[in-house]
Amino acid sequence: MHITFRWPPFPTFIKGGEAVFSKGKKHFRRTFSVFDLLYVKQGCLFMAEAESRFSVGEGEYIILIPGREHYGYQECREDTQFIWLHFAMENHYEVIEKEDLSWHDIIEREATYVEAAQYMFHLPQYGKPQQKERMEQLLQQIVDLNEDGAPDSPLKQQIYFTEFLLQLQKQALRIPSASEKVCAEAIQYIHKHYQEPFDMKLLAQSLRFHPDYITRCMQKTLGMSVTQYLHYYRLSKAKKWLTETNETIEAIAKRVGIEDGAYFTRLFKKVEGVTPTEYRRTVQRT
Repeated sequence: MHITFRWPPFPTFIKGGEAVFSKGKKHFRRTFSVFDLLYVKQGCLFMAEAESRFSVGEGEYIILIPGREHYGYQECREDTQFIWLHFAMENHYEVIEKEDLSWHDIIEREATYVEAAQYMFHLPQYGKPQQKERMEQLLQQIVDLNEDGAPDSPLKQQIYFTEFLLQLQKQALRIPSASEKVCAEAIQYIHKHYQEPFDMKLLAQSLRFHPDYITRCMQKTLGMSVTQYLHYYRLSKAKKWLTETNETIEAIAKRVGIEDGAYFTRLFKKVEGVTPTEYRRTVQRT
């Protein structure tokens, strides 16, 4: 099933967050007035909507429709971590059955000098995004802005949310490009070796591509360089350990492949806007 709607205007982001259902817990029963998107990072959610049942596993999502009762039809078999987003649509939408999509289904009218382009989006209600890391990055950026406190944070959340839906639509239309395949291989390498000193030459040898080509593929697909993604992934791991453990900052820095604790603190503050210690205090208060 696909959720179809015309754009503009784009769906409006309302609120999002991160949650964990422990083993044996299931989603409560309710009928919501807005859309509820659930993306599973770890484990599996067993969700029912009206007469339909979905097993939403790691790296998969479900968009629950307003006005339809939804609930967990089965208890979680393991601790399940997921991100939830609530959003609304001003325009009329439909839920229809559709198999094959092309850009001809999406573009209804080209822009003129006085009128905006018109699109008809067809978002799969349930699926598994191809670019898992990119999608999780966007979702995590939305959630992390809850703790930012800046006046423009809600605006940034809407921008990231818009990009997330654009990516869902884009991935529903085509197979991965050559750049995306190279990017996926680079990401896999980084995930495997992020705790080691990073050497671009070793990455290039592993992928059998020139370093400049790998960088271009990463920029085109993720909007960041290899080094920027390495920093992003290392800091995402560091934030998890800052939240869940009492390890020292220096120990966590070494766990993510950064031997210099002072450099780790500078990098963390540059990217996150706060020091690791300040981040840990904020999370603990929350």
